[in-house]
Amino acid sequence: MRSLGTITAGTTRERATGDPTGARNADGILEVTLFCAELAADDTAAGAHVRGTLARLTDPRLHVNVVTQWANGPRWMPRLLRRPWRLASVVARARVRRPRGVLLARWSPFVALVSGRWRRRGLPLVLFVQGNLDDMYDSNPWTRRVPRITEWALASIREAAAVVTPSEGLAEWVGSLRADGRRGVTVIPNGADVGAFDAERERAGQEAPPSGTTPSEHALFFGNLASWQGVDTILAAVREPAWPADLDLHVIGDGQAAEAVRSCGDARVHYLGRRPKREVTRAAARARMTLATRHDVAASATGVSPFKIIESAAAGTPSIVTRVPGQTELAQAIGGSLLIPPGDPAALAAAVARLHGDAELRDALASAGRDGVRAFDWAAHAGTLAGIVLAAADGSPRRTRATERVA
Repeated sequence: MRSLGTITAGTTRERATGDPTGARNADGILEVTLFCAELAADDTAAGAHVRGTLARLTDPRLHVNVVTQWANGPRWMPRLLRRPWRLASVVARARVRRPRGVLLARWSPFVALVSGRWRRRGLPLVLFVQGNLDDMYDSNPWTRRVPRITEWALASIREAAAVVTPSEGLAEWVGSLRADGRRGVTVIPNGADVGAFDAERERAGQEAPPSGTTPSEHALFFGNLASWQGVDTILAAVREPAWPADLDLHVIGDGQAAEAVRSCGDARVHYLGRRPKREVTRAAARARMTLATRHDVAASATGVSPFKIIESAAAGTPSIVTRVPGQTELAQAIGGSLLIPPGDPAALAAAVARLHGDAELRDALASAGRDGVRAFDWAAHAGTLAGIVLAAADGSPRRTRATERVA
C-alpha cells in the first residue's frame, strides 16, 4: 500500500463482458474505484479511513481498485510543492481511468473533477462525507476564496447516488443539501482494527521496563495538530496547578499547532512528531490516558467522529473528551471516557488529575471502552457498506440506519 499507483483489493481479474459500461465482469463481479484525493499515509485520518473502507469491502461480489496518495512525497521536491503535486497527480490518475462500475469517493473539493466522467456514462457515485464545508475550508484554506470550488464540492453531494456519513449531524447536513433529503444517506460510524489494538495491548502488558528505569507516566494526544483540535487548551492545562507534577504529556502528529508544542518550554511536554500507525497504536496502549479536545467551532457543528476516541478505547486507554457534537455521542456510545467542556484548561487539568490519581476509575473506563468498541471494528459494518455500493450500481440507493447506538 506504499505505492503512489493504483492497487487492487479483491479476488478476481477483469474480463470482457457484454456490459457496455464495464460495471461487472464475466463472473458478475462489480467494479469499484475507491478515490481519495487526500494523503492516505498510515499516520493520517484519511489513511485510516481508506484502509478501514478496504477492510469493509471484502464482499466477493466486489472488485476494488484504489486511487490515492499513499506517501508524503516525492522527497526530491521542495516541501511546499509536494501537496499540490500530489493532488494534481492523484486527480490526473483518476481522470485517465476508464469509468466503470461505481465510483466510491471520500468527499473533498476535488471529487467533482473525477466524478463527472462517471456521471456522463450514467454510472453512480457513492460518497463518504466526513466533515462539513467549514471543515473543508480549515483543511484547505485557499478553497474559501474560490467560490467555484465550493460549488463543485456541494454539487458532488447533490449528485451522489448514495452518501455515507459517520454521524447523524452530518447526515442531517447532507440531507439539507439534497433534493430527496435523507433518502440515500446512511450513517456508518468510523472504526478501528480492534484486533491490532488487542495484540498491542497484550504486548504492552507483558513488557518489562529496561533495568534501572521506571515506565513513563504520560497523557497522550495524537492526530492532526490543526487549530480546532484544542492543542492550545492542552498546553494551557499543563500550566494549571491541578495538572499532576509527575505526569508528562506526549504529542504525536503534525500541523498548525506543532510549533506551539515544540516551543512551549515545559519539560513535561514531549513532541514526538509524526509516527507510523503501528507506533501510534503502541503509544495509545501505553499511555495513562488520551486527550480528544476538539474545539466547538463551525467545523464541529454538524458532528464529528474522531478516530482517536475509537482507537483509544480499542487500546484499553481511557480518554478525556470535550463535549462537541458527534464526538460526545461517539464517546457515550463506546464508553471509557470522561466528558468535559471544550476550551476549558482548568476543567481539562482537573479531569487529568482525577484520572491520574484514581486507578479504579481508570480500570473501569478502560474495561468499558474495550467492551463498547467491539461494535466499532471495521468489519462490523462490512455488510452495510457492500449493500449500499451494490444497491447504487443497481439504481436503487437507499437510506439505512447503520447503528442505533450512534444515531
